[in-house]
Amino acid sequence: MILDALFDRLGYVRKSELHFARSVGKRLDEHRETVEAIAEKTDLFTEFWHAAHMAAQDDYLMRLYHLAYGAWPDDDVGEGNRQPDTGEYVRRRPKVLGCCRLPEYPHQPMPPPAGSRPVSV
Repeated sequence: MILDALFDRLGYVRKSELHFARSVGKRLDEHRETVEAIAEKTDLFTEFWHAAHMAAQDDYLMRLYHLAYGAWPDDDVGEGNRQPDTGEYVRRRPKVLGCCRLPEYPHQPMPPPAGSRPVSV
């Protein structure tokens, strides 16, 4: 109890608290399902900022996934298969989102989203 109070005061979050409405893996998978449906049924992603916003959301969910499970979702698992490290089903990152831009993400980047423009620093 004393440790819980100390951790709360320091702003620590328990891994179990990251899961909501089933799990982080489920949230990431359903986000990707939504992106696929939007890309398939609308032209919303022809505007760069829509795809960029959804890509940032996907990156955020990937970071939460890594914090919760200590592993990254593997796009090479194949459709309909569970992630080997977590047992979660997470579909492949939609191509419209481009590559994950998290600095800690170790995998090779995918090509940038269609219609994207370089950001000047």
